[in-house]
Amino acid sequence: MNTLSYTSLSDKIQTYGRTWYDREEQTLYANYTCGGFRFRFTGSFLAVKFRAIPDTFVPPNVTPPAGAPPREDWPYVAVFLDDDQTPCRKQAVRDGETVPVFFSETVQTHEVRIIKLTENFRTALGLAGIVTDGEMLPFAPEKRDVIEFIGDSITCGFGNAATDPAHEFEAAEEDGWMTYGAITARTLGLEPRFISVSGISIENPVPMPGFYCMRDLYPYADRIIQEKLAIRRSQPVPLADPYNFAEKPARYIVLNLGTNDANQIYFRTDKAQALADFRKNYRTFLEEIRSLNGPDPVILCALGCMDYYLFDEIRDIVDQYRTQTNDHRVDILKFNKMMNVGADVGGCLHPSIYRHKLMAEDLTAKIRRLQEAGL
Repeated sequence: MNTLSYTSLSDKIQTYGRTWYDREEQTLYANYTCGGFRFRFTGSFLAVKFRAIPDTFVPPNVTPPAGAPPREDWPYVAVFLDDDQTPCRKQAVRDGETVPVFFSETVQTHEVRIIKLTENFRTALGLAGIVTDGEMLPFAPEKRDVIEFIGDSITCGFGNAATDPAHEFEAAEEDGWMTYGAITARTLGLEPRFISVSGISIENPVPMPGFYCMRDLYPYADRIIQEKLAIRRSQPVPLADPYNFAEKPARYIVLNLGTNDANQIYFRTDKAQALADFRKNYRTFLEEIRSLNGPDPVILCALGCMDYYLFDEIRDIVDQYRTQTNDHRVDILKFNKMMNVGADVGGCLHPSIYRHKLMAEDLTAKIRRLQEAGL
């Protein structure tokens, strides 16, 4: 068997999503939804050495049984062979595990994709190395236009695989591959790139330690894992490494935030000021997205499918932005609303895979209209 470090293989691995390289442990992290790795090998056995961090949050309304070990909910991955769009396996990954992903009685040549199904902040996943009896092969990386998804729990697929609407977060019930974003990307032949975290808003009206708003995260490759590892190692929290937007530019950017911002407005006493703050923060973030990505990507300001309280505000913000900047590569989308009963409902009253498929139909139709208009 050959044990190969990620460092020795970096020129033979294609990555998906935003990644960050941990030099201390020589591990490449791909933590956002649908982040992952692709490589080609020949042999009869291949396993992957992972680093991982579990979700340990216990909801306030849950009391663990006396003497129960601390909660550890590990990230899930899907493994794909060659061009198959259906995973050959899905499984949880623990820290330090070497997970077999292919074995055969004969020597075969395959391309392998490993995709993270669970979201950033709650779980982390890194590629440390590969064990094989064969050989890693060079290959031509896929070249597809990128569609980027900036969002909250809806975009992450929180609870989309759950059948009980009372369930809180469980990694096994969050399937990033079956989110509206990933489904849309496959339908249109695009590469999805997610920057999404459950519970997140554009901006936090009151900064809270250890909790991010999207403006805290968007400019960086993966601020969450950098800070999380520094704290675990009792090291100073570093300045986050910036993301290289020019390396793989997006063609479309879908901004689906506002659901949690509406919740913040609900809890603030001065509703008028809260709404004014949201308008300012959303406009500022829209300008930041344009500045970081350049003039070419189409930015689609979406909302749904759980709450639409701020949709009219978002539409007005976009109208003013387009008029004042003459930037007409910005548009809006209102997803069709989910029902709170029946097939639409996943865990914690979030959209199910069934509703995600319907959301993907909404988004696919919108992007095809944009393409027909030359955008």
